[in-house]
Amino acid sequence: MSHLAPIGAESRRTGIVRITGRHRLPSDVVSELKHVLAASPQIVLLDLTGAAGDSDLLSAVLDPVAHYLAEWPGTVVVVCVPGGEGPAPLLPLPIIDRVLLARTDEDGLQRARDAVPQQDRSTTFLTPEPPASDVARAFTRHTLREWQLPTLIWPASLVVSELVTHSILRAQTVLDLTLSRVENRVRVAVRDYGADHMRVTQAVEPTDPLEDPLLDRGLLVVRALTRAWGVFPSRVHGKTVWAVMEAA
Repeated sequence: MSHLAPIGAESRRTGIVRITGRHRLPSDVVSELKHVLAASPQIVLLDLTGAAGDSDLLSAVLDPVAHYLAEWPGTVVVVCVPGGEGPAPLLPLPIIDRVLLARTDEDGLQRARDAVPQQDRSTTFLTPEPPASDVARAFTRHTLREWQLPTLIWPASLVVSELVTHSILRAQTVLDLTLSRVENRVRVAVRDYGADHMRVTQAVEPTDPLEDPLLDRGLLVVRALTRAWGVFPSRVHGKTVWAVMEAA
């Protein structure tokens, strides 16, 4: 099971994924982890104590989201496992600094609070109408000027416009557009509430672009202008399409 909860007075948010049975498939845990990441938490508590003895589970669960964790420094994953702390085993080097091993929830969350970098975040809400792209671009320009990242204004505005337009055409629901910043790195997240999130998520999955029927010119532009992009399905309805960019 998984849920999202606030963390302390700092208003940080944590997503929680717990293993509830020894024989649970890794794919089940990966699905729950993506559901939690769709809500853009700063800290994720991944409790694997219910799967003690499965030494390969950690790698199997984190590998599918490693590209996100590697490119976005604003999310720290706490893995609660029997046996103590240390570097995460069998993980790609780029995400070692994003993963903390701990014996208990309390210990892991406290360490994560200290490890999560300072982050700025700004959100606006869009209606599924043609002017939404113009509103999204204006919001992006204003936010990046406030953050003093002028070199990102043009490429980020283009990426936001493409993602918002794509979401409106596919989901036809209200959208949440969130920009987050850690130093010079910016994450764009467009969340919709459509009922067909699994079909759309599979269609725009960036790991297999040659077989992607929806990877049109707009999504090719997104891929060209970003460090990484992808899709996280929400638990009930909709999805979050994210992209990470970096100022020169």
